[in-house]
Amino acid sequence: MAGQFQIAAPQPQTHRQEMFDLIAKAFSQAWGYFTFRDMCSQGYIDHSLYDWKTSRIGLLESGKDAQTRVVTHFGVWGYTMRIGSARVHCGGIGAVATDFDHRRRGFMRRTIRAAIAAMRVAGYDLSILFGIDDFYHRFGYTRAWSDLHYAVKVNDLPVEKPRPLLKAALPHPQLDRLFNRLNARMTGTAVRPTFSRPNPLYKHQGFTWKQGRRPAGYIGVVDRGARLDVIEATGDAHQCLCAAAELARRFGADEVRFVNLPYNSELAAALRAGNCVVEIQHRRCGAAMVRLINLPQALAKMSGELGRRLRNSPLAGWRGRLLIADGTDSAMLSIESGRLDVQPVDARSAAHLICGGDEMAQLLIGSDEPLRIAAAHGIRLHGDGRLLLPVLFPAQHPMLHMLDRF
Repeated sequence: MAGQFQIAAPQPQTHRQEMFDLIAKAFSQAWGYFTFRDMCSQGYIDHSLYDWKTSRIGLLESGKDAQTRVVTHFGVWGYTMRIGSARVHCGGIGAVATDFDHRRRGFMRRTIRAAIAAMRVAGYDLSILFGIDDFYHRFGYTRAWSDLHYAVKVNDLPVEKPRPLLKAALPHPQLDRLFNRLNARMTGTAVRPTFSRPNPLYKHQGFTWKQGRRPAGYIGVVDRGARLDVIEATGDAHQCLCAAAELARRFGADEVRFVNLPYNSELAAALRAGNCVVEIQHRRCGAAMVRLINLPQALAKMSGELGRRLRNSPLAGWRGRLLIADGTDSAMLSIESGRLDVQPVDARSAAHLICGGDEMAQLLIGSDEPLRIAAAHGIRLHGDGRLLLPVLFPAQHPMLHMLDRF
């Protein structure tokens, strides 16, 4: 007979090995049991931003001595995410696992809800995950963005030699600083460091080039035989293309594929100016998904960015109060002279509003054209809400680089 099920934050000294065993079994088909178990200790969970206080495990009593077993795990990696110039506290979700003998009993459902509640208490603003289809929407997650890849033939890349390429370990403090500077306003990206050791989920080789004594750029690649995957490239766009071409020829590849390259990056623009094939992978309810954890708190952190957008628009002189709600939380934006402040909600004075459900998270990160999001998901726009929506929440083409994923 199964005993009592309880949910707790995992304790490194008590639950670590049993937790790693559960996760490794859950992902053994794709990675192999021993490989994934080692990955947990080599940089995926240990030596990362894994949040032991906010992650949750499910414990089930079993046996005559009522010993507990770890039967569920919902991992939270805490990091800082960019939304334009704003910075929000994001909970990245990974290693979601249920013991095979205890599935379909509602244990994971309870574990997830406990972790979401813990994220709110811990001060998280929103959460991102990369999930299976048709599951996480039950817990308030909604589509975040589509995967975007660029494929280009080696013969269509520059023939000139790049600056000398030096082997580089990614991550590296100097390269992290370069990444942060060049991605300072790139929505969806993480403020580094995120992993203190190379992210074991993505086996890659890193190369850098210098200007004087300092790194000027770098590239991370995966050799796939006839194709070279570039999972990250930072620096002057032309130098990145030259480096990709040089490495592709070195590895004997005919094609280079830039994986999940942010649309607004200079490198993506350079590729679109030449010969390439752009592949967009849309998922209705899976892959990259986002959830709001605390709407008023997120908007408060975004107030400077929202004010900048407003001041650069034809509505720069707009004055009034705008109510924003997502079905769980609501916030009142007081707007005057291009400045925004989050104030206590007074529904009686809400002449202008933007109100919806879980999909409000898409507006905050700019998943798509805002009026399209509103029309597709029944988001209510009242008063000047329809005018303010595209100004405050324009499409941002968010993306999280592969080396920061969890």
